[in-house]
Amino acid sequence: MLSIFKKRAGKLHTLKELPITTRLLFIEALFTSAWVKISLILFPFHRIMGWLGTNTAESSRSQQEETLLLRREIKSALDLCRKYAPWRTECYTMSLTGKLMLRRRSLSSTLYIGFKKDETGIFKGHAWLRANDLYISGFKESIGFTVNFIFS
Repeated sequence: MLSIFKKRAGKLHTLKELPITTRLLFIEALFTSAWVKISLILFPFHRIMGWLGTNTAESSRSQQEETLLLRREIKSALDLCRKYAPWRTECYTMSLTGKLMLRRRSLSSTLYIGFKKDETGIFKGHAWLRANDLYISGFKESIGFTVNFIFS
């Protein structure tokens, strides 16, 4: 029991050492992720489809140096959320959370949803998010998935 408290105290210390902007974005990511998670459970999918954006359109892939730092900080906040959230943070939840955080800042992004068949013949799905030239979430795991839906 004592080791659990030590582990949690260590995590709090780690979060306390983060720059204030990263800490605030992490808190926003946690609350947004919780809202997305609850919404995916409570609301029909067609209500959530509106959050995804325009179907079959991609946002620009150009480099935007003026927003690069903010996009990197949002990516870091999502990585921290994935690590420290007390609930499961699936790829779809994190991609949608990132999309909402970017939209609040008027930054364009593209959410990809892909599928692949595993060795047992079962289809697996995956979602990942890109903002301009930076992949915000899920790109490393997207290898082998065929893009079926694109939302910007």
